[in-house]
Amino acid sequence: MRLTFVFILFTCLTFGQEKPIIFYNESREKISKQDFIKTKDYSKNLDLYFENDTTQIGLLVTRKKFGQLDKTTFENLKSYLTELTDKTIDSTQNIVINYLTAFPKKADNTKSRSTWNILDKDYLKKLHNIADINQFWINSPESDNLKYYHQNKINWIADKENLFKKLFFPYEVRYGNYILIKPDGKFYYYLGEHSKYQIWENAEKYF
Repeated sequence: MRLTFVFILFTCLTFGQEKPIIFYNESREKISKQDFIKTKDYSKNLDLYFENDTTQIGLLVTRKKFGQLDKTTFENLKSYLTELTDKTIDSTQNIVINYLTAFPKKADNTKSRSTWNILDKDYLKKLHNIADINQFWINSPESDNLKYYHQNKINWIADKENLFKKLFFPYEVRYGNYILIKPDGKFYYYLGEHSKYQIWENAEKYF
């Protein structure tokens, strides 16, 4: 009888410690689990999950965004890029940022080198034929996987002050993001896994 009581008490304590989960859409509005699942669309959004001391959170994040950097923020961004790369930013040029996130971590990869096609030789050649572009390879300072992403050929530069994360990418997604920025500070970004064909197509439309 005593053993039965102990087992029941342990079971109640275990289930009592399970955290509730709350779901939000792209507008940060609380929605039901059913609506979260129904609204999830990999072509339009990404489903991200977090937890704090009391709650689990499911959040939908829009993959594509258009925006405008104010003059001061844009000038600071260009100064930061110059500081990181020792490369002067021409104010008349468009900017393309290939941004590598911290995930997946090194232990998650089974291949010796990535076959991601934005790392192909023809990616930059065609990109520069589309418009007058200044292109940069930027990585999260938490990324431990640069060798996998052809560090011997790609000049990855760490976002040491996390400026890109603060301005554009508050949430970590897998693989990488890209940003297209016009000389007037207008920008377009895309979150998560993508191909060189997507960047070429959007650069042609945007620039």
